[in-house]
Amino acid sequence: MKSFNIGTNNYWYTASVILDDVPAPLYYLARITEFICDHIPSIPLPQIPIKLKDKDTYDWTDNNDGRTNLKEWYGDIQQLFHLYVCTPVHHLVWKHTKSISIDLPYDFLKERFPDEFRNMDVEYTDEEDIEFRMKTKKLADQAYNEFLSVFDKLNYEHKKSDPFMNRKGD
Repeated sequence: MKSFNIGTNNYWYTASVILDDVPAPLYYLARITEFICDHIPSIPLPQIPIKLKDKDTYDWTDNNDGRTNLKEWYGDIQQLFHLYVCTPVHHLVWKHTKSISIDLPYDFLKERFPDEFRNMDVEYTDEEDIEFRMKTKKLADQAYNEFLSVFDKLNYEHKKSDPFMNRKGD
């Protein structure tokens, strides 16, 4: 399955088109797993005592001794399913996904995919952030204008040399 999405960053004013190619069976496996994960009821687990094996996780328990219970550690059935089924399936899918990222000017993609840029206006209040963002926006605008200049020239040359674009009577 081939798909694409738009990656945006309104702090650095960068944007990319990301093309993904996922084997169809894995794509459908991920969608089915997501559906199940979203619809499993949040039934709380019982408070059966457990002892954690990984000593690195002991500090996550109340007494730092690795003793807890199923409800405190895993929460509910949905979280357990997400941890042991959904996450490994998605890791498998990403392992077999071929991804290509194409960086393009921020404003170029914003004009062509305005829905992807909705709700991107974050108010930065730190003076250094505001100053930095103004500089990056200025650089992004310069890059965009340069890009458009080249893009328009290529587009014009393509239309001029394409016999299907120059037919009379159409």
